Formats: sequence, structure tokens, C-alpha cells
Amino acid sequence: MFLPLCGHRALPLAVRLLTATAITSAIAGPVWAQEVTEVVVTARKKPETLSHAPLSVAVITGEQMRGAGAYDLRDAQVLTPSLLITSTANEAQTTARLRGVGTVGDNPGLESSVGVVIDGVVRARTATAMSDLGVVERIEILKGPQTSLFGKGASAGIIQAVTQAPRFTPEQVYELTAGERGTFAATAYVSAPLADKWAGSLSLVHRQRDGQYRVTTGQGPRGETRDGDQNYDSLRGQLLYLDADRLGVRLIADYTARDENCCTGTVVQVGATAPWINSLAAGNGVATTADIDGRRAFSNRSTAQRIQDGGLSAEVNWRLDSGPTLTSLTAVRRFDHRQGYDADFSGADIYYRIPADFGTRFDTLSQEWRLAGKNGPLDWLTGVYLSSEKVTRRDSYVYGEDYEPFLSLLLSAGASPTRVASLTGLSAGSAYPIGGGARDIHRQTERNAALFANLDWALTSDVSAVFGLRFNRQTKTLNSAYSNTDGGVGCAAAQSRSATSLGTLCQSFSNPAFNRLDLRQKLSDDAVTGTFKLSWQTTPSVMSYASVARGWKGGGFNLDREQTSTFAADRDTSFRPETVTALEVGLKGRWWRGRLAFDAAAFHQQFHDFQLNTFLGATFLVTSVPELTSHGLEAETRLTLKNGLRLVSGVTWSESQFGSQPVPGLPRLTEARASFAPKWSATLQADYHREWQGLNWGAALDARYNSDYNTGSDLAPIKIQGAYTLMNGRLSVANRDETVALDLWGTNLTDETYYQVVFGAPLQSGTFNAFLGQPRTIGLTLRLRR
Repeated sequence: MFLPLCGHRALPLAVRLLTATAITSAIAGPVWAQEVTEVVVTARKKPETLSHAPLSVAVITGEQMRGAGAYDLRDAQVLTPSLLITSTANEAQTTARLRGVGTVGDNPGLESSVGVVIDGVVRARTATAMSDLGVVERIEILKGPQTSLFGKGASAGIIQAVTQAPRFTPEQVYELTAGERGTFAATAYVSAPLADKWAGSLSLVHRQRDGQYRVTTGQGPRGETRDGDQNYDSLRGQLLYLDADRLGVRLIADYTARDENCCTGTVVQVGATAPWINSLAAGNGVATTADIDGRRAFSNRSTAQRIQDGGLSAEVNWRLDSGPTLTSLTAVRRFDHRQGYDADFSGADIYYRIPADFGTRFDTLSQEWRLAGKNGPLDWLTGVYLSSEKVTRRDSYVYGEDYEPFLSLLLSAGASPTRVASLTGLSAGSAYPIGGGARDIHRQTERNAALFANLDWALTSDVSAVFGLRFNRQTKTLNSAYSNTDGGVGCAAAQSRSATSLGTLCQSFSNPAFNRLDLRQKLSDDAVTGTFKLSWQTTPSVMSYASVARGWKGGGFNLDREQTSTFAADRDTSFRPETVTALEVGLKGRWWRGRLAFDAAAFHQQFHDFQLNTFLGATFLVTSVPELTSHGLEAETRLTLKNGLRLVSGVTWSESQFGSQPVPGLPRLTEARASFAPKWSATLQADYHREWQGLNWGAALDARYNSDYNTGSDLAPIKIQGAYTLMNGRLSVANRDETVALDLWGTNLTDETYYQVVFGAPLQSGTFNAFLGQPRTIGLTLRLRR
């Protein structure tokens, strides 16, 4: 009934996913067992059952994560249809999207429209949350603007992860994993009481995997012939103090270190410049034919990345004598990323970046106080949020020995390797000296303060009204120091001679207008956001709701070089705040003692000044798109049967489209569907467990279908990813008390080759590369539990 989910037949099959549980319920009479406990969420910063939360929330439980072999947020997207997460040139450039809306993560000056919160702490950017979470209790995916409670980084939604708190019952879990492509993992989790009222837990993780690309290193000096590997260690320690229901304190420390190679791309279309690059790299510059399944990449420079990510948080919940509960949440975090980068994605030595001069560091400090209580029909919450963020962005472009010869071939259509010399009047090799280039450093400081309140008023026994309001103030200060180690001599000479093709000779990273340029910029934004909801317990089994919300994300600065059409340095790199108005209606039904659940919502979201980052072939353009509209329908069903079968299915249909106003530099955006916005997405999770011959046996299958979508912000047709389906599976056997278990698992079982992002190869006319999703991997996991 459910598979395969592929091709043009996906629409009816996706609809069947939604209705399958209802059909099963009609014939399943005797299989219903005891009541299923409804999951409790904190989507409104208070505990409540999912069935009574008046907003669209997809919940992935820790049990679902473990059953799917998922250990970070990127893995979670296979389990819910509205979420899409992609990475580009490195792990620090990761983007999350909900309902077809999200902020491209290639520029640290832009904050995500989809915020990420882990154990109550807001992460600086999506990429800073893409590490192993240890033992997860649940992941809540809140769709639509959530800025009244979660602040400015949630104009399109929130991904909220809650890890398992220490327990007063001793628990130990150890896992060893081995699989194809050099996959290996060792994890340990220990939780136990430490003293009266104290408990602690410790999670240790090591994961590694060989690279997915075979790299041709051209003329070097790169020696690593694999790319896209995984190698990291992570730890998470927690302490919990509980004094009955009066006082609770939770302390969390975490640290992750990554030492990997990421990312090269594989050619999806070969352009006219390929022969010239190959002539510079002795035939090992770029592929002469596209072979996506071959996963072959060309890179003569290192793509080694080093990431260190860690933080401390303290949450205190104190019930006052008068009844309300006071919550304090304090957190400090640092994320430090350094990266080697082959900027031309070829075996020729054209230009590159080195780790010492390319990377981003985020230092964040946040404090939130909340006071919540209940007085008769009023359930209320009020709070203050303060945060400080320091961003240090280092950027560089270094000329290789082939930079000037390649520009010469580019400008002469392959006829002359000295064309640059004739245009600039400089001797060959001196216009763009080897080792010269751009060296920039940006230091941005942000201060954010907010007051917020949320009131839930029970108008009758069946009808409630919710009022949410938040006052936000944000101030950002940016100090940018630009320099050209060669003084930008090539571009300067070309300008003095009024040379043709200045656009090629004067890329922003070679423009002398930036030499020894120091800029200071500052902006402040104030905004009022809020929400109004009505919920109605229509029947004992069905709750319906309607809501309107106003969302906001503050303005900021482009942390890349910007230049004008006259090749002057743009001294104002700011972009405007992003706002959204959203309407939503939905219902939540629970039948047969909670064993059948059905959640559905219809939504309409209208964004103004949507913040967009686009790669233009050599540099990035940050612009505010006047209008982006996202509307659609989404639904999820969950069915649990007495015979050990559980089905979870979800379907989302959405239209995310730009408005009619032209966007300078991006002509394809006018009245076009946004990138990474499939019209249809559907997921299915099916797992079955039963006891046989004294052992517990299990089988699980997870599938996700996406209809076609464009992977490029400029919407170039070559960047379209066709409809595809991903499937993961798992077979397990365990002894009766589950102390020993063995899993045979597989990811991407059909070995689907699909794009994460397609991008134009820098300075290479007509050549396009792609960052690909992971290929099929099969492995075994041994789990010991005490």
C-alpha cells in the first residue's frame, strides 16, 4: 500500500499515507489495547499534551530517533515532511527550512528564519546545532512564526530538541557500530543517583566514516584523496537536583570536536572552460563528462575543517510560596570553525582559502527569566530575555599559480595565456601575484533584549483564547577591516587603462578599493510581535484551533565584500528586517484510547523583506526580497496496534512563491517558486515488534518522498533536483529484558543519488557542481543495556 513513493505516482500514494491509518482502523477491531500515553511537549514553554497545544507541532520521540538510527537534527528530517536541512561548502554552512522557508546558511551575517533551541538554549545559527545530541527525549518542530515566545530567530519556526535528563534509577547503555564506507561509532551513556536529591548523567560519542567523494588532486599540494568524511568526538554531562516539587536545578555541559574534510563537489554539467582548466592541470583539472553516480571530485587544495563547539547552561525552576514558578535559564556557548577551501573546485591551482584566514567564531551569552502561574481561568507567563553575541568572521582569497593564466584564457576564449598582461600593461605573473589576495576580518557585536508575555484564558470549559506579545530591541555593531596583500595591483592597472572586461579583472576580492579599508556600521531594530489563538474542544476527541501571528527577524550586515557597479567599495552592507504575518487553522483528533491520532493544519504565511543570500559565481549577494508567500496543508497520523505494529505517516503540500516585484540581480525570482520548496513531501515510519522463541524481534522502515524543487537561490534550471524517495531500514533482535540487542541497519537503501545544492563553479562559464547526499550504507550496531 505504501511503497514505492516515486515518480509521478507519488501524489496519490502520498494521500494514501495520510488515510492508511483510518482504513486500518476500520478493520482492526480487536487489536486495540490499553491507552497510549500522549506525549507532553513544551512548545509554549510550559508542559502540555500535544493534543491540547493549539499550534502545528511535529514531535519525534527519542524512541523514534533510536529506532531510525538518528542521532542529530539532520537525521530527523527523514521522520517529518515539513522539515528540510541541507549543508553546502562545509558543516558550518547548514540551512533548515520549514514549509519551504529558510535562510541560506552560507553567510554568518544572516540568522536563520528557522531557529534551533536545545534544552532551552537558542543556538547562534543552524550549523551550531548539527552535532550528536546524546540521548534524546524528543524533538519538537514548531511550524510558523514563533517569535512571541522564542524571539527574533523564529520567523518561520523552531526546532526544539530536549535531551534526556539524569534519572534516579541507574541506567547504562553502550553501543558499538560498524558498517560500510569505514563507518564506526562507539557511544556510552551512564545515568545514576549521586546523592540525596542529586542525579547525574554522562554521554560520550565517537563517530567516523570515510569520505563519499574520490578526489583527483591535480597538481597538489593536497594529498587527501577522499572528501566528505566524518570524524568527531562529543560529550554531554548533566547534573540534576530535585527537591520534591519545590526546586529543580539542571546543569548541562557539552563539547564537540570535529576534524574532517568538507566539502568538494561533483560535476553535473561541463562548461566551455573545462579544456582550459585541464590544460593548466595536466589533464587533471575537471571532469570532461558529468558522472554524478561516480562521486568524483577535483580539488588540489585542502578542505580540512576543524570545529570546536561547546557550552554550559544552568536552568533553575523554583515554585514560590504564592504558587507561581520562577524559571531562570543561563547559558554561555562558543562555536569555532576553521576551514581549508578550494575556491575553484578544480585540480588547477586558481584560488583558495587557508584555515588561518577562513572561519567563523560565535561567542554567545544568554539569560532568560520567566514567571508562570495559574489564577482561575487564566494560565499566564511573562518573562525577560537578554542575549549577547560576538561574531568573528575571517575571510580570504589567495591567488594560486594558475589564477592569472586562467583569467587570460577566460578573457581570450582560450587563445592567449598572457591576455591579462596585455590588458593591464603589467608583466606576466605580476598582476595577480602568487600568494597574494584578500584578507578580511569582521567583528560583529549584537545585543538583544526582549519582554514577553503569554496569556491562556479559558473562556468556557471548551473554548480558550491565547494572547502572546513580545517587545524586541536589537542593536548590532560591525567593524570590518579589509586588505589586499598585493594591493589589488591587477585591478588597479586595468582600471587605469580603462580595460575591457573589468568585471572579470576586478572581482571584489581583487579590488583595490578595499585595500586597508576599515568600516564601522551600526543598526538598531525595534519590533513588536505577537499571536492570537482560539482553541475549541469541538468533541471529547477533537480539538480545533485558529491563529494569527506576527513574526520578525532583525536586520543585519553582509559579512562578505560588496562592491558597486563602478567597482567602489560598498560602505553600507546592511539589509532590512524580515517580517511575516501568518494565519493557521487546524485540528487534532484522538481516538481508540489515543492509539489513533490525526493532526492537520492549513496555513498562509506572507513574508516581507525576506532575507536571501545567493552565490553569483564568485561572490555572494545578500538582498531583501520584497515578498514571499507560503501556503498549504499538512497532516500527520499515528497508529499503534496491539500486535506490535506502529505506523506514523505525514504529508505536506505547500506553495512557497516570490511576489511580482523584480529583485535586482535575480530576474528568475519574480513570481517563481522558492528554492528548496517541494510542493509535496511525505514520510512514513513503520515498525513492528513481537516476542518469539524467547527473543524480542523488530523491523522498521522509514521513508521520505520529496517532489522536485530547485536547489539554487537564483533558480537556475540546471539546479533542479527531481522527485526522489529516501528509505532507511532496521532489523533488530534482543533478549527478553533488552539488555543485549543487535541491529542490522541501512540508510538510503535504494542508493538514491540526490543533490543537496547545485552551484555554478566559480569563474567557470557553464560548469556546475553539486554537493550530494550520502550514498547507501549498511551496518551493524551492538547495544548493551544495564
